[in-house]
This record gives sequence, structure tokens and C-alpha cells, in this order.
Amino acid sequence: GLLSRRAASAGALAVAAAAASSPGGSACSAKEVASPAQSSLAWLPMGGAPEEALVFSRIESDAQWSLDFIIYLARILLNYDEASKAWWQQQVAQVDSVMDDPGTAPEVQRSKRAAKLRDRFADFTASVEFGLRKYQAEGRRTSGILRKLVNRYGDTEESRRQLALAFTLLDDQPLELLTSLLDTLDRNNRLTAGFSPALADYLAMDPTRLLPSTQYPVWDGSKGRWVVRGLQVAEPYRDAFDDFERGTALSVFGPRGNELVSKERPLGVNEYGLFALSGAFGCSLTHSLVIPLDVVKTRLQSAPGKYSGLVEGAIQIQKEEGWQALSLGWQPTLLGYLWYGVTVYPGYEFFKRLFLALASPAIADAFRAPLVLLAGAAATVFACFGVCPAEACRIRMVADSSFRGLGLFDAARNMAAQDGVGVFYDGLSTILVRQVLFGMMKFLVFDYFADFLLDLFPVLAQSVESQLAVSLFSGAVAGLVSSVVSQPADTVLTRMNQQDGRSSFLEIGSKIYQEQGFGGFFAGLGSRAVWACCIISGQFFLYDVCKSFLGVKDLRMFLDVQL
Repeated sequence: GLLSRRAASAGALAVAAAAASSPGGSACSAKEVASPAQSSLAWLPMGGAPEEALVFSRIESDAQWSLDFIIYLARILLNYDEASKAWWQQQVAQVDSVMDDPGTAPEVQRSKRAAKLRDRFADFTASVEFGLRKYQAEGRRTSGILRKLVNRYGDTEESRRQLALAFTLLDDQPLELLTSLLDTLDRNNRLTAGFSPALADYLAMDPTRLLPSTQYPVWDGSKGRWVVRGLQVAEPYRDAFDDFERGTALSVFGPRGNELVSKERPLGVNEYGLFALSGAFGCSLTHSLVIPLDVVKTRLQSAPGKYSGLVEGAIQIQKEEGWQALSLGWQPTLLGYLWYGVTVYPGYEFFKRLFLALASPAIADAFRAPLVLLAGAAATVFACFGVCPAEACRIRMVADSSFRGLGLFDAARNMAAQDGVGVFYDGLSTILVRQVLFGMMKFLVFDYFADFLLDLFPVLAQSVESQLAVSLFSGAVAGLVSSVVSQPADTVLTRMNQQDGRSSFLEIGSKIYQEQGFGGFFAGLGSRAVWACCIISGQFFLYDVCKSFLGVKDLRMFLDVQL
């Protein structure tokens, strides 16, 4: 699926530096465990994992599990499991790094901090429940997991009391084992109290809090099971600052989120090479298919007044010069945008991860949009050094009648002979302005509009076909916005490259304004907007299709809790 923004911000920052700066590497293995000490947690590839909602539905509809048990078990892991404790400390540090707001009242800041921690805890409880899928799928009983947890964490009386409380929350209790576990506790020091409403508030302030020493399982003879007195009438805690997503389940012990803890997997040379291949395929194919639109757009800009519009211009060119005229400049178009795809798509993936890693969590959270824009700009600047000479040749072959019928290399040789080798980079400053504006808006609008659609219609994320449809439509919107923003620079570039001799950006811009006014900078906008919608929607669609085919579509890994 498309990359989730909330999941990325929750987990990607801790690994983005390694992902961006790694000089080599390979695709994620079937299991990535940081060290032997963290063997209870593993990062697994998201691709091929069962749908979370289906797993949650199967487990929570199974009589032997309960939501209270799952969420309280997550609290126990944050206290007694070393890997879970270490992971949670990282989450707390990230939350604290973005909570420093001197203008906010201390009590409000504490409430906001607790809400953010509950949000992180919700994802962790989802991962804990997901970890139970093996027990549920294989029909294994809760007695097996109780034995394993006691062996792993039951070395103190307090940890055994907490495990006993957790398994008391089950309707289908492993009675014999649970009773034996309770027999290991000191009966003389038991001061048992009922579950009071205030306990839900107490637990909500810190996901590592457990039930206090006054809480012990009590035998209910009428039900033939152990119970926690007063729990049945307790209400889940909910605060005004909580912003749980649809699908989140609430218990008196906290929330269970609808998404697993996830992060982006580290990327190496292999992954970036596959991005380059996908980008080259998408860019070269889409730009080749819309060459006729590009020809008409260039003529509208280079000969203002001669053609009345997009359709009329295409008809007039065909009548006067033949069908072949609508494919003028195909060689530099193919070559230039092959280079563009090879550089800008992997470059964007690289710079986005690098800039988010270099920024502190607070800055990355507050300024994500500018950092994404900067990543798009940095990738585009590098790509422009290959696109600029190709674009110079294309425009001259389309706009200058003396170049008609020449191939790419003959056209380049004539241009160099007439104006010198520097002519190929005369328009570099202009093409940088055009392509940087276009590239920044393209990636930003695509990312955020795709997220907007998936938030508005979550069902679109449930199949590959609907996700590709989101890519196609979001690409069209991104292309439209990008074409409008970058159109003035595109007009100046066309006028700059259509004529012999060498003129500056300001000279050409002043000339356009004097001849046509401000509207002259938007000559050919209609054809270019259609061109950009087709190009960008096709690029992102083919890019995603190619990435899926090559196995680099879903870059996420999820936290698998090894229960």
C-alpha cells in the first residue's frame, strides 16, 4: 500500500539516517532483529503480511481472547520485556522532544504528552495482538502462552501477580495453571480492593503503569472463574486531546490501534537502482506518448498568435507539415527524460530520507512539507544537468524550421557550430526554475493528495487496484498544479531556445512582458496542463506498477511481537 504518513512519522525517523547514508545494502531479509537482547521483537516486511483488520476481527471474536487481556499484556511487556522497554524509551524520547512549548500551561502540556503516548501505545498494542495470530491460527490454547510468559518474565512475585491479573481478564481461563500461579504468591500480604473508576484515569496517564498492589484475582464461585472485582462496570478513559483513528478499540486499560508499529526499511544500492529503473520506465514512456502535445505547446509559445489553441494548432501543424511534424524532437525527449527518471525518482527517495534524518524529530514533525519540497528540489537540480541540453535540442528541432528533418546528433552539431557548446546550458537557470518548481509541487501534491484520498476513503487502501487508481488520480492533480506554478519559466525557456544567438532569462522575460503583458507568460498553459496531467499521472502509475513488479513497492516493515 501507499506509505502511511502517521506510521512513517512514528517510526521512520529513528532509522532514516542509516537508510539514507548507507553506501550499499540489499532488500530486507525475512526477519531483521537488532540484537540477541531484542529477540522478542522482530521487524518483518509489510508486504505479504495478513490485513490487520482481519487478524483483529478473528482474534477478538475468538472466545479465548479478550481486548482487556491483550492491552494489559502490552503493558506487562513494556515493564518486563527488555526489548519492548527499550523500544518504548525511544518513543517517549521522541514525544518529549516535540513537547517543549513554553507558551502552554503545564497541565495542558502534560495532557497532550499523555495523549501522544497513548497514540504510540495504541500501535504497540496492535502489534501485540497481531503477534497472537500464530496462537489463534494454530488453535493453540492460552495455557501455552501463560507457561511461556511465566518462564520468560515470572522471576519475581510482582511479575507473577501481574501475569495472573492479565490472564484473569480472559473469559476462557487456563484455570489449573492460573490457580497454580496464584499459589506461588504470598497470601499473607494480600490487601484486595475492587477496581475503582479512578484506576482507569491513573492507567491512562502512563502506558507503563500496572494495577497497584491492592489488586488480586478473586475467585467467583458462581461463575467458576477468577475475576477482578469492579472491572465489569469500569469505563474506558477518553481525553479531549485523544485523536484516535477509525478502527481503534478502547479498553479500560488503554487503546488498541488499527495500524501496527511500522518503519521504513533501510535502503541500499539495490533498492535505489530499482527506483531508477522504475523511474526511467515511467518517465521515458509517458513523455514519448505525449510528444504531439509537447510539439503543439512549444509552437504556441514560440509563435504566439499563429495557432488559436491546442486542437486547432495540432490540426494546422498536420495540414501544413504532415503527421510526422507532431513527432518532432522525439529523440531528445526520450533521451532527456530517460535521464530524468533515472535521477529524480531515486534522488527524491534518498533526499527525503536524508533531510528527515538530519532534522530533529520536532523539526521533522513541524516542517515535514518544506522538507519534502526541499527533497524534490534537490533531486530535480541534479536531474536538470542532463535534461537541459536535451531540452535545448528538442525546442530548436520543433521551433526552428532550419532544423526540421535533422536527427538529434546532427541538430546538436549544428547548434554547437552556430552558437558554441555553451548554448546547451544557456537555459540552465530557467530550466532549473521550471523543473524545480514543477518537481517540488509534483512530489508534494502527489504525497499529500494521495494521503487525503486514503484518509477520506480508507477502503481504497484495501486492494492493489484501488491503490494504483489513487496513484493515477493523485498524479493528474499533481501534474495540473505543477504546470500552473511552473508555466512562466517554461514559456521563457521556449523563447530562449527557439532563436539563434544567446539571451538571458531577464531579457527574454522583459520581451515577453512588453509584447504580451503578464498573460504572455501563460501562453500554451491549456496544452501544457493536459500534457502534465497525462505525464505525471502516467509516471506515478507506471512507477508504482514497476516498483510492485520489482518488489520495492511497500518499503515498510512492521514490528512483530514474538509471544
